[in-house]
Amino acid sequence: MNKKIIVLGAFLLVLIGLFSSVAIAADVFGDASDVSIDRVKANGKSLAEGRTNFIEDEDEIDIQASLTATEDISNMHVEAILTDLTTGNTVADSTGTFTLRTNQSTLVALNLKLIDFLKRQKDFRLEIRIVDVEGGIEQKSYGIKFTGAGGGGAGARGAEQLDVSIDSVQLEGNALAENENNFVIIDKGERELDLKVRLTSLSDIEDAHVDAVLAFENGDVVADATLTFDIADGENAVKDLELPLISKFEQNSFRLKVKVTDAEGDSEEKLYGLKISQKKFPFVISSVELMPENGEAGKNLIARLSFKNSGVVPLEGINAKVSIPELGISSTKFADRIKNSGLSEVSEDFVLKILDSTPTGTYTLRSEIVSQFGGDSEVKEMPVFVLGKDEQSLQIVNDKLVINIPVIKQDIYNDGSEVIYPITLTNEGPDANAYTLLMDGASWADLRLSESNTFILKPKESKTMNIFASTNADAAGEQIFLVTIKTNDGVLKQIPLKGNVVAAKGLLAAKLKDALEVVLILTVIFLAAIGLFFGVKKYMESNGSEEASDKEIATVESEPYYY
Repeated sequence: MNKKIIVLGAFLLVLIGLFSSVAIAADVFGDASDVSIDRVKANGKSLAEGRTNFIEDEDEIDIQASLTATEDISNMHVEAILTDLTTGNTVADSTGTFTLRTNQSTLVALNLKLIDFLKRQKDFRLEIRIVDVEGGIEQKSYGIKFTGAGGGGAGARGAEQLDVSIDSVQLEGNALAENENNFVIIDKGERELDLKVRLTSLSDIEDAHVDAVLAFENGDVVADATLTFDIADGENAVKDLELPLISKFEQNSFRLKVKVTDAEGDSEEKLYGLKISQKKFPFVISSVELMPENGEAGKNLIARLSFKNSGVVPLEGINAKVSIPELGISSTKFADRIKNSGLSEVSEDFVLKILDSTPTGTYTLRSEIVSQFGGDSEVKEMPVFVLGKDEQSLQIVNDKLVINIPVIKQDIYNDGSEVIYPITLTNEGPDANAYTLLMDGASWADLRLSESNTFILKPKESKTMNIFASTNADAAGEQIFLVTIKTNDGVLKQIPLKGNVVAAKGLLAAKLKDALEVVLILTVIFLAAIGLFFGVKKYMESNGSEEASDKEIATVESEPYYY
């Protein structure tokens, strides 16, 4: 018996070991999209993605790529491919396979040796690729331009490199990083950009000057230059320049070149990518799409939020939120975790769970893009109709057209805010039909539709039309507007819908009046209670006195006398 138990136990241990190995392998394998390419350097200089990056001519390029895994991934490798844009010839290098765990970072090194033919070329495209075990690819592309007349080092250049160091460049007080996108926000209406360049001379230099050229994305250029100056070996200098701005420019990408040149034409220069905006909070909500168009109690409502980033602020520290404040429901996401956050326009779905107890009515859907740091935000609000769980639809059948109307009467404030009356039309006939929906607000209501008022329904096809109703009229109480449904043959049905117009300005007064009425009633009750209390007390006191007197009389009368 013991031998059987031992054999069975050993068999189970083997099975557990096998399944554990499979589980571990399943956990480790991932795909290339689970790894981000954080930074790439070529010969020590950081590269800006999708831009032209200037590096000195060399016979080979040393590549360093910083990576971070967002999920576990194994058996991946990194490739670097350099393509000559003129001829299409390429050189490449690749790492061996390796594994990264979630949130683990690593630095990989690759080397690209230029063949003689490529040493004479200037314009290249560098692609850094992460390739997983199944062939999936995550990649970034960089433009590279060699400075000088050709490859093979500085000796091939016509002019010499100036012995000066450009230590730092500041634009409007913001320190700029070379060959990278620098985010700068300026005051609205500003006409000039203040530029400050700090230099250190590595030799005696005479008749030098500093040039600054700002190139707009559309090709426009503005520039400034200093007067000539002399600077001794080891001496430091700070030079101020001003770059005029084109009036009413739209935010875009800019390139800034700062160049120091001496009397002989020798020079040293640096390039900077810029994102400049005159907006304090550069996020704009471009659209909000609801799926389905109207919500239902007990079901999910999906809001697809699309917003644009002008590019002057990274997505880190930005929250995107969609909510229905009246119902106390919301959904929030960090913008930098949205998959396509590298694009200028970001789209993401937010799921709102509507409670079963939600009553039928029109509510406010609020979309927000909020900064965690400055408290700035972009807000967009829109009405959304929610159908209660127990609400019975009014169904009208006319000429094989079924009309469902979830709500026929709602409160409407006379401040211009909108409420929604949804109407669902279903074609139960054998043929497709064209329908037209007309509305008459009877001079008190402003009405609009969510889309065109003429449409075609195929057999068994349904369509929901949202009627948005608002008013600024002085009318109060119950009002009626008409919805007419027509076909080519004439009017099919006229439907009266009702709105109870409430004066928004008088709403607070009405509530205050109600509150005062309640306070008055409570005061009367309180005073009545006090009166009743003292009345009862007085009665009891007086009644007690009479009883006491009777007792005294009885005592006197019953007391015996002795003579």
